[in-house]
Amino acid sequence: MWEKTKNLANLDVGSYRSVLGYAGESIAIGRALVCGYNLFFKAWRDAKYDAVLDSKNNLFRVEIKQTSGDSSLTLTSGGRGGKQIRDEVKKGDESREKVLSTADCDFVIGVQSLRGNCWIIPVELLEILGKKSITISQLSIFDEKWKVFDFETKNITVEMIKKGFKDFSSNQLEDLCKKLNISIPSNDSEIKLTNLAKPVKVNKHKRMIYEIWMHILSHC
Repeated sequence: MWEKTKNLANLDVGSYRSVLGYAGESIAIGRALVCGYNLFFKAWRDAKYDAVLDSKNNLFRVEIKQTSGDSSLTLTSGGRGGKQIRDEVKKGDESREKVLSTADCDFVIGVQSLRGNCWIIPVELLEILGKKSITISQLSIFDEKWKVFDFETKNITVEMIKKGFKDFSSNQLEDLCKKLNISIPSNDSEIKLTNLAKPVKVNKHKRMIYEIWMHILSHC
C-alpha cells in the first residue's frame, strides 16, 4: 500500500530501521483507537513490554512487533542491536533472544508497517509453538483479531483471555473443550498453523489450550 513512499527522505539504513519500529508503534496506537481501545505506552525504553491496552477497564500487557517485509514477523524478547551485539559476539556470549512468554506480556500486536494491517497474537500460543518468528502466510488466523480484547461468552471470560489457560488443570481444560464442542485429543499430537507449516509436537494439555485459542480467534 505504502511501498512507493518508503523512505522518501533517504535516511540511512540504520536510522530508517529505527524509524520503522516507531512507525509500527504509531500504527498500532491508531488502529487500537479506531477499535475504541486506548494504548498506554512505556515511559522507559527497556521496560518489559511496550504498552498496556485498555478495553472497558480491562488491562492487557502488549508487545508491538513490526515488519516491513513479506517473509516473517519476529517474535522474540531480549534482542540487542548495534555495538552491544558486536562487543558480546567478540566475547563469545550468545544472544539473549528468546521466544516471548507470558512472563513478558499477554499479547503481541504485529504490524505490517507498509500496509497498516495488524495481527493480534496470544503470547500463550507462542509458548506452545516455541517459534521465534512466524511467516506472514501463517499469520492469517491472527489477522485483525482486535475483538479478542473484549471477547466474552457464557464459557469464556475476559479474565481467561487475559491470563490464558496454562494454569488450568487437565480436567478443567477437558470440561471447557466439551462446552465449546472441541474434540479432545487422546495423547500427544502434532499441530501446525497452516498445512505448509512445520508441525510442532505437543502433549494433550498444550493441545487443548491450542484448540481453545483457535476456537476463540475463529469467533473474533
